[in-house]
Amino acid sequence: MKKIILITCIFLVLTFIYYPVFESEGISYLIIFICFVIICFSGAKLYFPGDKDDYDSIEKEIDELEQLNGDFQYTNDGFYAIQKDSFELIKWDDIISVHSFSIPTSNHRNETGLEIITDKNRYEFNSYTLGIEKLTNEMYHHLRDWQLDSPTIRINNHRLKKTKLYERQHEKNL
Repeated sequence: MKKIILITCIFLVLTFIYYPVFESEGISYLIIFICFVIICFSGAKLYFPGDKDDYDSIEKEIDELEQLNGDFQYTNDGFYAIQKDSFELIKWDDIISVHSFSIPTSNHRNETGLEIITDKNRYEFNSYTLGIEKLTNEMYHHLRDWQLDSPTIRINNHRLKKTKLYERQHEKNL
């Protein structure tokens, strides 16, 4: 990178010295602009060499998160979730509603997650739960009437916000 910056600076100085040699001012301006762009991007790469937030690394990380089972095991009928050191089966047909929530915490941060309400129990999984991305994708594929465009509702004075993602439309015959 340092060699590229040095060569570009030399080329830039030569362009300024031999400015009248070029037939058109546009060519000189184009060369000067390209040199400044190269210097800016090379300088940024020198100052931030460990910046790993490029497209490929982020895409690879997201693919890994979407394949990670984490605290869940999936079956055709539902999924097992770790609850108090035991696996509990949550059937797709037993789910009444699914909400995403956002709770403000200290330092202007929000804790987000999913709330799943079934016929028997209520479950909350926050964004730190291993496998939450795959769980969201699995629920999207197994539950009909998944609503991605529902409005977000503020629930109480503590700025708790909930968005309804799924609500069962029919009652089970018991």
